[in-house]
Amino acid sequence: GLVETPGDFGRNGGVPSHPELLDWLSAEFRDGGGSIKALHRLILTSETYRQRADARPEMEQKDTGNRLLWRQNRRKLEAEGIRDAVLAASGKLDFTMGGPGWQDFLIEHPEHSPHYRYDLHDPSDAKTFRRSVYRFIVRSQTQPWMTSLDCADPSMRVDRRNESLSPLQALALLNNGFLLTQASALAQRVQTEVSDPNRQVERAFRLALSRKPTQQEAQELGAYAAGNGLAQTCRIILNLNEFSFVD
Repeated sequence: GLVETPGDFGRNGGVPSHPELLDWLSAEFRDGGGSIKALHRLILTSETYRQRADARPEMEQKDTGNRLLWRQNRRKLEAEGIRDAVLAASGKLDFTMGGPGWQDFLIEHPEHSPHYRYDLHDPSDAKTFRRSVYRFIVRSQTQPWMTSLDCADPSMRVDRRNESLSPLQALALLNNGFLLTQASALAQRVQTEVSDPNRQVERAFRLALSRKPTQQEAQELGAYAAGNGLAQTCRIILNLNEFSFVD
């Protein structure tokens, strides 16, 4: 971000780490016709932004907080990003744009004081497989699974999302009905695309993590799939740290 205090750009806020860079970007934005898309492309394709999050001990001692941008900050996907990534891996993501939002709850007593029951929602309902940006948000009641993944409270103004790690998140990603449904869908997709059982784990890995598994990963997950089924193996792959974090 521009500063460490996204809710305060004034005198009481943080000071930009690279003011000259902000001046240069402002000039580029002005001279480029005021295109936000072009500005984003300029930043995202820069050498600095495309760095990895690898640690460098000699730099850690000089700049622990990475204020000088000598590496990429390891970033946890937001709740909506994790959900959409799961749907993309399983092949169930609906790319339909526009129109009314989707609801992942049932309404009890709509005539007076409605109750929004997220626990009664069917996780296999294909109407809810659209992107999270179209999710109908109830301001008075949070969605339990999304909230466990640090989704913002819709009843409050949130300048910056929390990025926490807790046992509750691990349990939510392992046992939530949505994850179980999508793990089975990912397994079905893999079995449809690859008939050789020895290559199915590799295909699931590629779909979820965009890389081949190492020899050790392939051996361990292959043995696990042989004893517990491909759906349970896909469930493990979707719960790997690498799936939820961006390097």
